[in-house]
Amino acid sequence: MISFSHRIIFKLVFATAFLVSVLSWNCYASNMDYTGGTEVKKKIGLSSIGSLGSGGNNVGYSQSLNESAKKEIIAALNRDQLAGLFQGLDDSGKQDMFSLLSSDQKKELFTGLSDPEKQRMFRALDDEEKNELFSSIDRADKEIILSNLTYIEKSRLINSLSDSEKSDWLEKYPELVSDIDFTDKDFSVEKGNGFSRLENIFSGNVSTGIDRELKQFGYDFFSPKSAFSPAQNVPVGPEYTIGPSDSFTVHLWGKVEETHSVTVSRDGRINLRRLGTLNVGGLTFSELKVFLNNKFKEYYPDFNMSITMDALKSVDVFMVGEFNKPGTYNLSSLSTVVSALFASGGPSKNGSLRNINVLSNGTHIKTIDLYDFFINGSKGDDVTLKQGYTIFVPVIGPTAAISGHVKRPAIYEMKGDQTLEDIINLAGGVLPTGHLQNVVVERIAGHKRRVIASFDLDSKNAQTESNLKTVIRDGDLIKIYPVHKNIEKIIYLEGNVKYPNEYELKTGMRIKDIIPDYDHLLPETYLKQAEIIRLVPPDLHPEIRMFDLGAMLEGDESQNILLKDRDRIKVYNAWEKQNVPEVSISGALRNPGVFRLYKGMTIKDLIFAAGNTAKDAYLEEGELSRVASGTSGSDIIKIQFSPKSAIAGDPEHNLTLRADDLIHIREQPKYKSSLERRVYLEGEFKFPGEYSFSEGEKISSVIKRAGGLTEEAYPYGAVFTRESAKEIWAERKKEYIDKLEQDIVTVSAFSAETSLDASQASIAMQTLNAKKEMLEKMKATEPTGRMLINISDLILMPSSENDLELRPNDKIIVGRRPDSVFIIGEVYNPSALICKEEADVSYYLNLVGGMTKNADKSEIHIVRADGHVESRQQSKFGLFNWDSKNHRWGFGSFKSVELNPGDTIIVPKKIVRFGFMKFLKDTTSIMYQIAVSAGVLNDILDDK
Repeated sequence: MISFSHRIIFKLVFATAFLVSVLSWNCYASNMDYTGGTEVKKKIGLSSIGSLGSGGNNVGYSQSLNESAKKEIIAALNRDQLAGLFQGLDDSGKQDMFSLLSSDQKKELFTGLSDPEKQRMFRALDDEEKNELFSSIDRADKEIILSNLTYIEKSRLINSLSDSEKSDWLEKYPELVSDIDFTDKDFSVEKGNGFSRLENIFSGNVSTGIDRELKQFGYDFFSPKSAFSPAQNVPVGPEYTIGPSDSFTVHLWGKVEETHSVTVSRDGRINLRRLGTLNVGGLTFSELKVFLNNKFKEYYPDFNMSITMDALKSVDVFMVGEFNKPGTYNLSSLSTVVSALFASGGPSKNGSLRNINVLSNGTHIKTIDLYDFFINGSKGDDVTLKQGYTIFVPVIGPTAAISGHVKRPAIYEMKGDQTLEDIINLAGGVLPTGHLQNVVVERIAGHKRRVIASFDLDSKNAQTESNLKTVIRDGDLIKIYPVHKNIEKIIYLEGNVKYPNEYELKTGMRIKDIIPDYDHLLPETYLKQAEIIRLVPPDLHPEIRMFDLGAMLEGDESQNILLKDRDRIKVYNAWEKQNVPEVSISGALRNPGVFRLYKGMTIKDLIFAAGNTAKDAYLEEGELSRVASGTSGSDIIKIQFSPKSAIAGDPEHNLTLRADDLIHIREQPKYKSSLERRVYLEGEFKFPGEYSFSEGEKISSVIKRAGGLTEEAYPYGAVFTRESAKEIWAERKKEYIDKLEQDIVTVSAFSAETSLDASQASIAMQTLNAKKEMLEKMKATEPTGRMLINISDLILMPSSENDLELRPNDKIIVGRRPDSVFIIGEVYNPSALICKEEADVSYYLNLVGGMTKNADKSEIHIVRADGHVESRQQSKFGLFNWDSKNHRWGFGSFKSVELNPGDTIIVPKKIVRFGFMKFLKDTTSIMYQIAVSAGVLNDILDDK
């Protein structure tokens, strides 16, 4: 059986081996990172001065691995290793490495490249790889790529995208519209972009297909969205028929003033004073006026009369046939057939819109064709409804459809024999993009098969008139296709020109007719070479013809090429075809960085471009690094100059720059550190506050500048803190916490694996709990950075060892003289006691009842107000003790030590010791010292 000690040794050996292996791998990986992936370069044949598998020392490595193995090695690299390896290669090596990357790696690496590198790497890929990468990168990178491509390359890449992305890019490159194909042929017409047919036509989004998703014309007028209600508050006409439930008011004025409000009864009668009961049912409104006027004249010789209709009667109308909601409807007596149709939800799509019959008691009243209303807005055939009328909608009649480039493609109901011209007119006419030379009619022949007939409706065609008179049959589909999307007799101009537009191709037109002079070019045009992309018949394959733009503008007619239909002239910016020269500046400047090098640019110009020098710049000496080429290769030379003289324009120092020059402006020595020299004085100083100090200045000097201490100051209890001491204390705290945690684990493991009797187990548990308590206290303790110095000594003797040199963020706190001493720990009444002159430890212990039985008497100690500690362990033979204030031995036992204001007596708790292991009992003392120091500091601050 393996003993406890053996198991511990085994665990330590295993942990050590594991740690060594981890450190070894980290060292290897770190080395690979710092060397730019040298080992990987060798393995896959990539050199910093050559391409994949190029000669030299790398041949042996590259020949030993095939392309698949090289890809596996690269695939294992993380992002940082990949970027480091890539940047260590020349242009050829970068292209070779880029081709070995996976799709995800290409995308990840691509986003971190500069714009010129992105364009260069993209050009090196094959077409399939270009399409794949282009579809995965974001829009900003897409714009960078497209900006440097020819018209044909742009078209091919955009065609590889989805329809929605194609539509977006056409807004930026509308000249490509004729070469962009949509998967959904109607996407650019009415699907997805919310444009009308005319809006799409004039936006260049012309459909090349026929939309077969046609709707029946007219039925949408009756949709629930059509909010229609017949008017109620309108004057009735003279032909309005009076009937039951009609109400009206008769006004008489003149020699008689009377008002009569009446309602027509069910039998058509009304009752008026003097006139009695009168039968008015069936009279028109105009007849009613004459009738009542004559009746009133029998009683009143001289009067005037008016009649106002109030509530109108309602009529019951029957809706039968192919309605969405057939039935009986109670409508206003002012309702017409059209308003009744709206009220009922209209005919169903199986009902006719052109043959609606109005009947009364079996008698045919009228037939209504709603197309006159829908197309022309005419309601001449509309009928006012009367009680008991029936509206009958029969099954829909013969229909024909028209699709394509007409203004209103739909399915139309025919009435009688209708011609091709009639159907086109129903559809609102042909759009300007409609191709009339081949109008197709798709027809079902004899209920057996589908056939087509085509008609030339060109106005120049002699047969057009007779073709338009062709009778359309039930079920015919008329299709009008668009004209071809390509524009003819056109020249395209694009690139670095002022007017990149389309131009009309005229007979004999040459390049100079479009670019007549330099004024038509943008700045920095690449004059050595421009190109024409030409579609060559018979298959219209693209070819490129190069010409010297500069020579042509200077009069060389051999470069003034004759243009042909659909030629594209491409003019480049100079920096698309060559590297932009750059210079760099670093150091103490407002905006250091990389800048473009202009002709004649000097050091002064570059400093100005970088926002001028910063306030901490050292202007006496700067450095210019320049690449110098020689027979043995390139090297860097260093040129010293004075920035101050260069800014002043001294030609000796204001040198003319060359490509890739690097300027460095140094910072003034210790400028930033001098700004950080701040010390803080708090408490009983005559002028407390923040003070700056010079290098080497000491504590006594800054106290003197602060006017010294006030009369209430207690320098013996002063607190001095330093940031560096706080940092060191925090490190030591972490180390001690780690040690405590290890001790707890060890004790726990030993207790679990060892058979202990009850007393031993109790001791082990007490020890474990004590350490856990100590651990929690240590974690909760915050470092203060306090250093123990004697302020009184350094004030009296500035040359003393306490007079330290100041450091940034030092803090000195001097409180008022306290009136008490403190006693804490294992006593019967821990408290603050009034300080009595010449009183000793024994005196104060007696005041609090002495020490408890749990007190560790041998570890009793004093924490002085200045932070010093005096312990019982310093007593010699119980007869002598150390006087920390006077730095000497005194006669008497520890209990006879006198206390000063602000001092603290600490009586620790007795720690139970575990027999098999020695525990560090002084940790308790340390914790009490920390607690007391914090308490003393708080007391001093409270007394300020």
